Amino acid sequence: MIGLLNNNTNNLLPQWYRLFSKKKSYSSIKFYKHLKYIKMLWSIPDIFNAYYNDINYNKLLKSKFVLKNDRYFNNIDVPNIISDVYLLVFINGNFYSELSNYNSSINIELKYDDNTINFTKNFDIFYHLVESFCYKTYFININKNISERPICLLHINDGISKDTVNILQNRYCINILENTKAHIIEYFTDNNKYYSYINNVNTFIYIHNYATLEYTKLSLENNYSYHFNYKYITINSYAKLNSNTFIIGNKIHKDEIRTRLNGVNTSAYINSLSILSNYNNNFVDTYIQHFANNCISDQLHKAIISNNSKYLFSGIIKIKQLASKVSSNVFSQGLLLDNTSQFNTKPQIEIYNRKVHCTHGVILGNINQDQIFYLCSRGIDYISAKKLIINAFFEEIINKINNCKLRKIVFSILKNLI
Repeated sequence: MIGLLNNNTNNLLPQWYRLFSKKKSYSSIKFYKHLKYIKMLWSIPDIFNAYYNDINYNKLLKSKFVLKNDRYFNNIDVPNIISDVYLLVFINGNFYSELSNYNSSINIELKYDDNTINFTKNFDIFYHLVESFCYKTYFININKNISERPICLLHINDGISKDTVNILQNRYCINILENTKAHIIEYFTDNNKYYSYINNVNTFIYIHNYATLEYTKLSLENNYSYHFNYKYITINSYAKLNSNTFIIGNKIHKDEIRTRLNGVNTSAYINSLSILSNYNNNFVDTYIQHFANNCISDQLHKAIISNNSKYLFSGIIKIKQLASKVSSNVFSQGLLLDNTSQFNTKPQIEIYNRKVHCTHGVILGNINQDQIFYLCSRGIDYISAKKLIINAFFEEIINKINNCKLRKIVFSILKNLI
């Protein structure tokens, strides 16, 4: 974005430092490493501006930030999105065991100033802000004794007022232990539909040997909020990931997914659906690295865009020299409902081994008027015909959810929004 490096940007870091220094005296190696990297990014305008060029962050950077993450809501209504689940409730990033329901197969441990996760370079300052100022990490370990019941991580957030942006910094490390088959549902919602907050989430997921993770993310936050989720996933030998993300709302929403297929015979299926309206900005950024033989990665990312909204997708596949017999695909599809919206996509492939199969593709278009005419000629009114076409567009992603009950619930939520 032109002119990003201005007084508004220079005011961001001092504001955050001042707010968080009241809570804690920083001394960890992690804090100084990430703080130094933020300053380095700001010192190179070409890199910094190029990264943020496509999304308008001006309003966020001009905001007055507050830090109120220890609020507890009396008489809180915990949404029951799906019955018969293990429930872990996080309010403004803090875990509340008294509202949760889980057994000994799920171990939750809170650590402070954790330096066990390696420093990772990233051109996004919000990732490094979490790593600098978030001094606590929730470790969630799931072992093979877990039953078939899904585990729902319910995140309830809120702002303070219309004139401020509440800072919520969250850091999670999820371990799917060896020979474990787990289903995790991450559900993001809020307590107030009109107050603004910034939800920064860094998630580290480790899928160990012979483990399977079914992961579903539902982000249903208000239109005044900002959501930045940086997900680092490591998949070991004979392990499998099926990830499906559904994004609705947020002034700015960014999902950045970094996946390493470390072991042989691993597979990763990563899909997303974004429904954008009312000046929403959504950025889906994936980076998949293949390090071993006989691995599969498959991606499908769809977006329904209207009313001056913008969707961006960047997908990189990198196949290392020693990774042979790899199959990797990435596709993105956009459905524009008007002439005011934008869909931008940038798939990239880096291949250093000849014995691979890789494809990428993009499909972009409007609602087909011939299809509308055909449905109307069969006695269906124009609005219902339009909804049928939109439903058929997003149903492909929903069908990738293996849990039948959750699949029906997600379809019902999305159908009511169209």
